[in-house]
Amino acid sequence: MATIERTVGVSYEGIEANNIFFEPFWMDMLSVGDFRVMPNVVNKKKMQFVQRLEKIVQKGGGCGFHPSGKFGMYDRTIEVDEIKVNIEQCFDEFKDTVLQEKLAKGNMKMNLSNTEIMQLMILKVRDGVALDYNRLFWFGDKSSNDDAYNMTNGIWTVHIPALVADNQTPYTNANSGAPLAPGAATTLLSDVYKASSNSLRGIPAANKRFFVSRSVWDAYEDDLEVLGGGDAGRTQLINGVTQLTYRGIPLVLNANWDEYTANDLGQVDQHQVMLTTPDNLVFATDMVSDTNRIQVFFDELEEKTYIKLNAKFGTNFVHPALFSVAY
Repeated sequence: MATIERTVGVSYEGIEANNIFFEPFWMDMLSVGDFRVMPNVVNKKKMQFVQRLEKIVQKGGGCGFHPSGKFGMYDRTIEVDEIKVNIEQCFDEFKDTVLQEKLAKGNMKMNLSNTEIMQLMILKVRDGVALDYNRLFWFGDKSSNDDAYNMTNGIWTVHIPALVADNQTPYTNANSGAPLAPGAATTLLSDVYKASSNSLRGIPAANKRFFVSRSVWDAYEDDLEVLGGGDAGRTQLINGVTQLTYRGIPLVLNANWDEYTANDLGQVDQHQVMLTTPDNLVFATDMVSDTNRIQVFFDELEEKTYIKLNAKFGTNFVHPALFSVAY
């Protein structure tokens, strides 16, 4: 995934401030189309998958109707969980800084509601929500003791292990826990591809993705450099961004996976590969864009400005046969 850096130009009477640089963050998949978004899910909603029809043609030549074959329907239920954001801010954080000139005057200087400072704060909240949605989509776990993760069940932490345990999704051992050796990333992508189901194989390469951790991406880049990856047609530069492919299937870098697995889950050198189609990954929410519903209000008694957001979201998938994974 690409990184973006937001800049806001601000100027003050008597002071020329440098641009305020916001920390780069990894774009959430809502903005890059890496999963299906299902809006307006208030509680639960069914998803349907229609299996292909085959071997329905039969010999003719006689009278009568002889049924052969039927439509196979598969459905799953996705549900959403309650989440919220509550932030309070006192004005004194900005005293004696270049931003104090953007505070209101007199008795209203404590109220940040209609200031440029609040615009910057809301922008940071939106970015933080996007980061958390991405993290929880992949690594949420309702059974976790960590309050930063126990809001919903994630794809990697809950759904995929359950599918692998039930032999519904092909699994390849990524030998996590140590850095990948030269050539190992290419072998890993090959093994995941070869293990995939006929249903997944039948989807055009352009409609599938290899979602990979930073460790796999970097090791695969190293492999291609040794093999002359540019000449092999597996490395492209699109709008200044390196795009890697394997067997014509684009790789999607998820650099934050390595950060979360190492720092929060205690799993160092966790090599993760997921071959699937973005339509198989489902993000459900009760609104089209939760982060557009941020509320800001000022309490004159407490002399603090408050920011709040209440929403629902959940994660799930359509069909286990449309995954092939390694970790």
